[in-house]
This record gives sequence, structure tokens and C-alpha cells, in this order.
Amino acid sequence: MRISTSQIYSQSLLQMNAALSDIAELNSMTSSQKKLNRPSDDPTGMGKVIELRAYNSALSGYSDNCTVCGEHLSLADEALSQASEQITAAKEVAEQGSTETYTAVQLQAMAIEMEGYLDSLMTIANTKFSAQDYVFGGDDSGEAPYEKGLGVTLPNDSLTRADFVSLTGELDSSIAVRFDSDGAVGTDELTYSYSTDYGETWTTATLAAGDTTLDLGAAQAELASGAAVTAADDDGNGTQFHLREAVVYTGSENAMSVAISESTDVDMNSVGGEIFGGVDGSTGLAYDGDNLFETISDCIVYLENGDYDGVADCLAKLGDAHENVETAAADIGARENKTTYIGSAISVVKSVTANNISGIEDADSAQLVVELEQANYVYEAVLSSSSDIIKMSLLNYI
Repeated sequence: MRISTSQIYSQSLLQMNAALSDIAELNSMTSSQKKLNRPSDDPTGMGKVIELRAYNSALSGYSDNCTVCGEHLSLADEALSQASEQITAAKEVAEQGSTETYTAVQLQAMAIEMEGYLDSLMTIANTKFSAQDYVFGGDDSGEAPYEKGLGVTLPNDSLTRADFVSLTGELDSSIAVRFDSDGAVGTDELTYSYSTDYGETWTTATLAAGDTTLDLGAAQAELASGAAVTAADDDGNGTQFHLREAVVYTGSENAMSVAISESTDVDMNSVGGEIFGGVDGSTGLAYDGDNLFETISDCIVYLENGDYDGVADCLAKLGDAHENVETAAADIGARENKTTYIGSAISVVKSVTANNISGIEDADSAQLVVELEQANYVYEAVLSSSSDIIKMSLLNYI
């Protein structure tokens, strides 16, 4: 077999390029510390890496949700702990006011103290995580869930809250209202009286036949047409009510739910109406059940007007409302623990996934050094032998 000079040159260049290519590839691995720098390096391995990275990215999203959710729940838990302290203090005032051992002036001072607890609890109910992220506003968390409005205290069952169509105006203090005649609202001409100084003085007015709105000076109360009323007496019988300030819930009725794992969702915040009660802003009616805000608002009215039995009734309701808040706090704590546990588990899985990715695409630094030394040695050997071969001619044999 004849080997020409051109074949020798071509083969030498081929070997030099191959050796140099090996060095370049190893240098690239050394620089990036990865053995997979392009899909062609290992198509199967690169496919696995892409899948693992996508999975790891999903885990990162769940991990972030766990962090944010846990922070919201932690803040809500702390807020309800403060609320519990305020309710305990309010219960002490109600207990004092129900003993019939205090004067009217002292009871009114207690009412002022109770107003402070109401304002404090409203502030707690409007706790926000960030500038516009309220933890008790449900999934409509961009606005404060509670605001001041108007409500009614009903000392007997002659009327229900559903009998009130609308309450408008502004109050400096509660207004006591009583009817002085019998009849049907919107049908009969009725006389009524109202007092803005806790019953010390009364103003008499007339509700014309066909009219349904009571003019109470600075405020107005519209009753449902056809509502039956009876004349009130000094024993508390007959149709009467107190128009006073109320705490109105304007948030959502649904909590904001977030995914903290592929199969688990958790309510990140809570519906304030279920915890604190108040008046439903969409219906104008008080929330059923253990209604903290309405109970305290009623208690303030009874303290202002020296109604010991009314205060005693509110004391019992405050106990139930307190228990409802404690139950909500326990539920939030359970959600917080669940979020923490799942977040910890996700962190472990993320670490395992990252190690799997590293095992596929990361290079062994020590092995790279050895292989690079070997490649350099081979390249130098190829250069040396090629140089010796290429510089040979017939003169070497003469």
C-alpha cells in the first residue's frame, strides 16, 4: 500500500485537530464546570435536566406561596391574639355594668371605655399585611374590610332588623326612638318620639300616612311599608329601638385560597364577617350567630341608657363571641402549621431535585483536571510526532 506525502499531511492535521478539539471541549467544561453545555453533548441527559428544571421551577412557586401564606397567617394569628385580650377587657366592663351597683354617670363612662374597645377591635379587623393587602378581607383584600356605618339596637322583639330598609345620616351619640301610637308604617299616621340625650328629653314627631321614613334630626330611619308598631310604655313594652353607630363589613365572603403544593390549597386570609361579625354591607343586616361587633355596639347603648339587663345579656353573648374568635384563631394556627410543614417538605424535595440536576449536568472538577492534562499530553505528542514526520524528506535517507 502506497502512502503519499499528502496523505501523511492530511492524517497529521486530522489528528492534531482531534486532539485540539478534545482540549477545547475540556476547557469549556472547566470554565462552566458543567459537562452538558449544549444538547448535543448528551441529548438524553439534557432532556432529563429540562424536565427536572421544570419540576424544580414548579416547586419554587409552591415554596414562595408557602412563604407568603405563612406570613399572612402568622400576622392574622397575632392579630386575633390581640383581639382576644381586648375582648377579655370588654367582658370585664360588661360584667361591672350588669351588677346594678353603678350610677348612670358611671355607666356612661363605661360606655365610653367600651367604645374604645370597639374601635380597637375594628382596627385589628382591618389589619393589613402590606399597603393594600388586608388579612381579614377575604379574596377582596385590596380595601379595608370594615368601616363605620349605622345600625340599630332592639330592646325587644317588636321589630326585627329586616324591618329597617335603610339608615342614613351621622350620629354624635345614639338616638333612642319610641312610637307613641299603634298602626302600620306606610298606611297609618303615626306619632313617635326620639331622644339624643339618653332619654333625658324627647322630641315628638309625626310619620304621615304613606310615609315610611322617620326623621330623627341628624339621621333618618326608613322602615318597611306595612311594619306593625305599637305604643311604647315606661316598662319597655311596645315598639322602640336605638339608632347607633355600627361596624360594617364590606369585604368578600370568600377567603383567598392559594396552592401550596400540587394537591393542596390553603386559605391565605380569612373572612372577617365570620370572625368579628358586624353588619353585612351588601344586605344591611347583622350577621347571624356570635356577632362580636354588634354585641359590643348593643352593650354600649345599654350602658348609656342604664339598662342592666341588656348589659347582662350582652355579657353572655360576648362570651360566645370570644369563643368564636378563639376558634378562628385555632383554625388559622392549624393552617399556619400545615403551610410550614408542607413548605419544609418542598425544601427537601427541591434540594434532592437540585442534586439530581447537578449529578447529570455538573462536571467532576478533579476528573476534569486529569483529563485535561491527558489531553494536553496527547496534543503535544501529536504535534511532536507530526512535526517529525512532516519535516522528513528523501534527503534524510541519502
